[in-house]
Amino acid sequence: MSGLAARIGRVFGFGGTWPSGGGNRFAVRASAGAGVPEPAYADAAVAHAMRRSGLTALVADDSTINCTILRTFLERLGFHVVSAEDGAEALDRWVPGEFDLICLDIEMPRLDGLTAFRAMKSETERSGAEMPLALAVTINAMSQEVTGYLQAGFDACLPKPFSRTDLVQLLRQRWPQLAA
Repeated sequence: MSGLAARIGRVFGFGGTWPSGGGNRFAVRASAGAGVPEPAYADAAVAHAMRRSGLTALVADDSTINCTILRTFLERLGFHVVSAEDGAEALDRWVPGEFDLICLDIEMPRLDGLTAFRAMKSETERSGAEMPLALAVTINAMSQEVTGYLQAGFDACLPKPFSRTDLVQLLRQRWPQLAA
């Protein structure tokens, strides 16, 4: 692996190889948290409290790398994470009242995140369950786009690329007692 992909891989602890002859495809071997030490950060009390919380998140992103990054961040915060490759798979895994957090990429094949979210919200309203914290995870984060996500019912937008700190700040909207 070389260039930008290799640098990104080293940051997140991924290993990979380029196929013979070059090209734009590569294989990635990833293990959540592999090669990435538990971070030392000011909100260690937040992470400790969330590890004990038993919270469950549904994460849908068609990018394996983005999904792995989000999964790793959330698992280190104590979430049990259920992953989906696109909005259709996320909707298949959706059960009202079973998740504390949903993170949906907006642009995905088969079923986009906004359409999946609207279906989840409708199903949740019919069931009488409480809607979990909903984050629109997207590179499309211009102010008018974010306004549209919020009007659709998302609680916040997590623009890509994002940091662990960005994610923790948004999680505190629902769980302010976790603030250090």
